[in-house]
Amino acid sequence: MKKSALLFCAVLLLGVRATNAEDAKIKGYMFGDYYAVLAADDGETKLPEKRNAFQFRRIYFTYDKKMADDFSVRYRLEAKNAGFGKGTKMEPFVKHGYLKWKGALGSADLYLGLSGTPTWAISEKIWGYRSIAKTVLDWNKIGSSADLGAAFKGKAGKIGYHVMVGNGPGQGPEDDHGKKVYGSFSFTASERLLLEAYGDFNMKPAGQNELTLKGFAGLQGEGVNVGVEVFSRTNKEAAAGFDITISGVSAFASLPLSDSLKGFGRVDAVSNDATDTTDLLFIAGVDHRPAKGVHLMPNLVVALPDGPDPNIQGRLTFYYKF
Repeated sequence: MKKSALLFCAVLLLGVRATNAEDAKIKGYMFGDYYAVLAADDGETKLPEKRNAFQFRRIYFTYDKKMADDFSVRYRLEAKNAGFGKGTKMEPFVKHGYLKWKGALGSADLYLGLSGTPTWAISEKIWGYRSIAKTVLDWNKIGSSADLGAAFKGKAGKIGYHVMVGNGPGQGPEDDHGKKVYGSFSFTASERLLLEAYGDFNMKPAGQNELTLKGFAGLQGEGVNVGVEVFSRTNKEAAAGFDITISGVSAFASLPLSDSLKGFGRVDAVSNDATDTTDLLFIAGVDHRPAKGVHLMPNLVVALPDGPDPNIQGRLTFYYKF
């Protein structure tokens, strides 16, 4: 409680100052749902059948401040749902906190501090529905959306790049002597087509290193978004000295149905060679925008694990930003 109070006071202080400060902006967005589990396996404990609730899944509050012509800072708080039946309230934590040096190395911008990783930055943007579901790597807890370290990000002609060295645990504190190296290189093949090659290497103790490789192709234009993402994650000497490989593919699309309505869908397939299983995920819904920055999205999420019965959720998701 004491930590939350301090963070809340800091937010208020920033808000008061920002309203009178030049080159300062406050913004944020929120999303959540009313969800109901329509079907589940008898052994399911996390999302059993008939469970239903209103929930805020994420709330973000962002403060951006330009310090000089080439320097700016970002401070972002995130709060998320504690989970059904938990006795704790939503508590904010620092999502981003970094200094940006524009053009620090030629066309590359330097980010120092807790900044976004390139792991799913491009695919999440083209997917466009983080409020509905995380991207396939994020959903399967392969990587983190932010890390504490240093990053260079920029573009040279049709080539985009985002390279980073960080601690590895994301927003958490460092827990070993190794570091995690990230690299994303994208190519704008046409006005609509974007291709990306991505990899990261996490140096872990006792040779238990983690290697992630990913390819992504995204198509955008006239309100239509299409993407295909393929990945492989190898955990060295993870179980009884043996390597474990997790691989998968995700395909998604969204398209306009009218001026204020879009339809979207996604299919994921993820295999784990340690358990010799392949899990499937299906998502479908419509996105109604009654006003700018406001979205109401009825959707269906069907998880098909390899073995147990399907888990089917019906949801009404809401999203709004300010």
